[in-house]
Amino acid sequence: MKKNGFTLAEVLITLAIIGVVATLTLPSLMSNTQEQQAVTAFRKAMNTLNEVAQMNAAVDGFDYGGIAATAVPAAGEVYNNNGQLNQTLWAMMSSKAQVDVTKSGSAANVGALGGCAGTNVISFRDGTMLCYQDIVTTGASNVVIPAIVDTNGIKAPNALSTCDNANCSNKAAKVIRDQFVITLYNGMAIPGRVSVTANGSFADTAANAQHNNASRWAMSK
Repeated sequence: MKKNGFTLAEVLITLAIIGVVATLTLPSLMSNTQEQQAVTAFRKAMNTLNEVAQMNAAVDGFDYGGIAATAVPAAGEVYNNNGQLNQTLWAMMSSKAQVDVTKSGSAANVGALGGCAGTNVISFRDGTMLCYQDIVTTGASNVVIPAIVDTNGIKAPNALSTCDNANCSNKAAKVIRDQFVITLYNGMAIPGRVSVTANGSFADTAANAQHNNASRWAMSK
């Protein structure tokens, strides 16, 4: 009589093979998923930062280039006594984006780590975070604000993304984490860390080359 079904040995062998394949492929799949999540969140954050600058310029008359102060105020002031929007990065973000006030302030108080350590932090309700150093602008125009976008807030790994070449083609040297360097300048959020030359063009600094590569690669995806 012909037997239907599998023997116990065949089932155990099949399960063992599935286990080996899963062990080999799951880490790669998880890494790719986390990378894609970080890239998607970064692109969304950059769109938000660009929209905020353009909206604020249209409604309140200044963009990133007109920021007079960058520190997050202790009392969280947004408007002055005349009901006008304060000319600060904090006021701009608070009035034009979905900011989580309870998770914003100094990195030391918020708990931000990695590239965000020692910075000001503005957290958004979608879980992303903008980190930036204090700079004294005295109301000057064309302010350049170096910053970092952390795509998942204070959650780990809190590490800067890097690539060793412009298109991140070397997979062994591509490390996409949750933090990306950017620059806020006039009406733009620029992927990468740049300075502005006398003729108005952008110049990279060698120290940020690998971080810049990762930010620009993520924006190109």
